[in-house]
Amino acid sequence: MKKTQQGFTLIELMIVVAIIGILAAIAIPAYQDYTRRAQASELISVAAPVKTAVSEFAVVNGYLPNAGSVNFSSVSTDLVSGVTWNGGSISVTGSGQLSSLTISMDPTLNSGSVTWECNSSGSVEYAPSSCQ
Repeated sequence: MKKTQQGFTLIELMIVVAIIGILAAIAIPAYQDYTRRAQASELISVAAPVKTAVSEFAVVNGYLPNAGSVNFSSVSTDLVSGVTWNGGSISVTGSGQLSSLTISMDPTLNSGSVTWECNSSGSVEYAPSSCQ
């Protein structure tokens, strides 16, 4: 009587483990890059209240505010070490894995409306595409 094979051989299992290892070696760095990019987008959203305060001041008064003219509560999170308005630009500095990333937003007042230009320095590969 002939015995039929039941289950997998050791070679087959080793091949499957090798394939899973190769896929993990590709997927894990891609996922880490994705999460850093997603975290960097928080830097822009944290600056939104400051952008609103600066825009409102500029529309009401007809000029951009000085460094101390805008009231906003400074935000500090796990990913953001600070937000500052220096009278010409909003600077948001990252913390943790994004500590070398700084996003600056520069306003321009034209005919009663404020437009913003976003720039980044440091780890610019993680900055949103609108700020690179």
